[in-house]
Amino acid sequence: MNSPLKIILTGGGTLGSVSPLIAVWQELASQNISVEALLVGTSFGPEKKFLQQYPAIKFAAIPQAKLRRYFSLLNLLTPLLLVAALIKSFFILHNFKPDLIISAGGFTGVPIIWLGKMFGYKIIIHQLDLQPTLSNKLTQSQADLITVTFDKSLNDFPKKKTVVIGPLLRQEAVLEKHHIADSKKTLLVLGGGTGALSLNKLIVEALPLLNKDINVFQVTGQGKKVLEGDLPNYRQVEFLTTDYYQKISQADLVLSRAGLSTLLELSYFAKPVIIVALPNSHQEVNAGYYEVNKAAINLKQTALTPPMLAEKINELFNNQTALKELANNIKMIAPANGAAKMVREILKLTE
Repeated sequence: MNSPLKIILTGGGTLGSVSPLIAVWQELASQNISVEALLVGTSFGPEKKFLQQYPAIKFAAIPQAKLRRYFSLLNLLTPLLLVAALIKSFFILHNFKPDLIISAGGFTGVPIIWLGKMFGYKIIIHQLDLQPTLSNKLTQSQADLITVTFDKSLNDFPKKKTVVIGPLLRQEAVLEKHHIADSKKTLLVLGGGTGALSLNKLIVEALPLLNKDINVFQVTGQGKKVLEGDLPNYRQVEFLTTDYYQKISQADLVLSRAGLSTLLELSYFAKPVIIVALPNSHQEVNAGYYEVNKAAINLKQTALTPPMLAEKINELFNNQTALKELANNIKMIAPANGAAKMVREILKLTE
């Protein structure tokens, strides 16, 4: 291919849909495929800051016309936001003229895909989670190819154009190998790309009840700290960039939300995890899948108290056999070669 492959990557609002897109871009580059990439995301999410690590990827923001599956007055604004998003998408497509559009779910991709199909551009949508997203359902007819993480998802989309590729993991995960030994045990707390205020409160209130030989490192999310300053056994940051996988590698146990990008990263690193899924969301499906496969401890947030959480954390740190079993089981969830498979599909579609 003489000229660069021009790709629009679309996703945002959280990093769950952005990280897999970065993995695809990295794999293309690693195969010496010349790529010009534009990520279309939101103006309010963490993706623009996250992309500072990858200056070669351009960024553009459009309004997110999110259609909520529950009653909300915000749904009244959706038509207006959709019109604004379509207009912005038109100019992005007109100016960039991509060879391919790849969406990892999320409503940011819907207007881009609808217009992209009208203009004749090739389209791939990726279904990350076990539960099909509404945005992917709304765009499945426009997609030339649908890629999914798990075999189970083959039943959710047209079989003739749906393929299983597995997890899409950034190269930083693959390259991160070292584990820094520590005399204390390390608990890493992750609330997803935007953080989780309720999870932050739970762990801070549980701190006095944890065994004294446990170090806690918490990623709170921007503006979601609930404790001013650190403690002897507790450190917090709002956001991790280049050292994200290093912190995962160093952890002996992880307390996490159930976004599938994060869970698949923990699977790759074979990290024992306690999951506290976001209530009444697709995360509960993800958590249930890991629980059924004995690959995680699944705690329901609605019934969880700080003493209960502290008890479970202490119990696991006192039972190395249980930690090892969780690590072995989570490692078996999915093979980590999805990016290479995705690139093969991209080349077939664009040749």
